Amino acid sequence: MQDIIEPILHKAAVCDLTRPIRQSGLSIGDAAQLHLTEDGHVTVWATIRHRRFFLPRRTLLALGQLGAQAAQILTPALRRGDHLRVRVVGLTPEHLAPNGQAEMHISVWGNARYLPAPLTRKGIG
Repeated sequence: MQDIIEPILHKAAVCDLTRPIRQSGLSIGDAAQLHLTEDGHVTVWATIRHRRFFLPRRTLLALGQLGAQAAQILTPALRRGDHLRVRVVGLTPEHLAPNGQAEMHISVWGNARYLPAPLTRKGIG
């Protein structure tokens, strides 16, 4: 029997972006992955499209980290190995951002029955 997935985080900001968004080939709706680091941070990974020697390549790379509140919500699920559906829901490349800083947001869906009810809120960063 398959579990019903529910929104855990509707829109969470990805902080400390490590790659330029305008050259990443990412689009809204692309899949992403979450990984828990040894120091307790939740890192966002996605497949980046780029060219090397004129050949198109796809590489799974770390793009940034989630904020403290989002990490606190997702850490128990990541430690248990729960299936989480992660999608890119917002992208603002550097050249379109008013302050020149790229922005990326993700949504996370999964089985929310193991999460405390007050923690599932919209727009956690």
